[in-house]
Amino acid sequence: MGSEGFVAAAAACPAAAEAFAKYYGIVSGGTNAKARQGLVELSQAIDGIEGMRDAIFADIPNLMPFIDLEDTCLFSCFYDFVFFICREKGQKSVTIQRAVTAWKIVLNGRFRLLDRWCNFVEKYQRHNISEDTWQQLLAFSRCVNEDLEGYDPRGAWPVMIDDFVEQMHRIYHSTDCSSAMESQCTISSTFKGLDLLPGSKRKCPLHFRSNEEDAELSDSFTRSVHLTPIKRLKESHGTSYGVGESHKGTHFSDSSSDYREDTNLHNPRGCLQNSPCNVEDALSKGFEGCISMKCSF
Repeated sequence: MGSEGFVAAAAACPAAAEAFAKYYGIVSGGTNAKARQGLVELSQAIDGIEGMRDAIFADIPNLMPFIDLEDTCLFSCFYDFVFFICREKGQKSVTIQRAVTAWKIVLNGRFRLLDRWCNFVEKYQRHNISEDTWQQLLAFSRCVNEDLEGYDPRGAWPVMIDDFVEQMHRIYHSTDCSSAMESQCTISSTFKGLDLLPGSKRKCPLHFRSNEEDAELSDSFTRSVHLTPIKRLKESHGTSYGVGESHKGTHFSDSSSDYREDTNLHNPRGCLQNSPCNVEDALSKGFEGCISMKCSF
């Protein structure tokens, strides 16, 4: 941040601008040991003023327009500064609520999976966010695409990021399965012939049976119904003729017998036209009666 930008930022958000200027000066110059000592002193100075951390954090959105966030090194420094401010007094980690709020501010438009990440953290994370996880998330947002391309499972990512990637893979997999099922349903609705009917592999549905077959079955059943009284009538006449005129009665009885056999040969329901007792007796004897009557099934 140049001198002109610092002056403008100081006018808009003096507390946040001054704190960031001191932080940037500490981490950008000197050794690591000296930088750590400088940050400890700066943290103590901020905590010495009641409510100062909350005031600086509230001014973060107002400070961002005055910082050249396109500068990768400067933005990384600003990103670490936000974590520094989010820490509570004497703590080295940040609460989940404060971290999620800060991520939505500083990574907005820079991390395509930001909303999913924040939802994942709020739902599954039970411990505060460490400084390592905070810094590694920035690297993750820069090298991993929205489809997780660029993620190396063998990399030294924090466990929390590994768990997030695993969760995303499950979501993507379930989405692909749902899309495949919707596509299959669309094909089936377009080509009705592809729909499988219950029992279609075992038998043909009734509505596929032709009208000719229905008519044939109906005629066969009608003939069997009308032939039964005729046969009974002829049998009764055959009995009366046998009493008066044995020769004629015998001749008619033979004709009636031939008629019954011929009818049974051509009528598949011949064995069912006998009396119920005969049918029951035939069934009990293993259809012996029907076989002797030359009944065909």
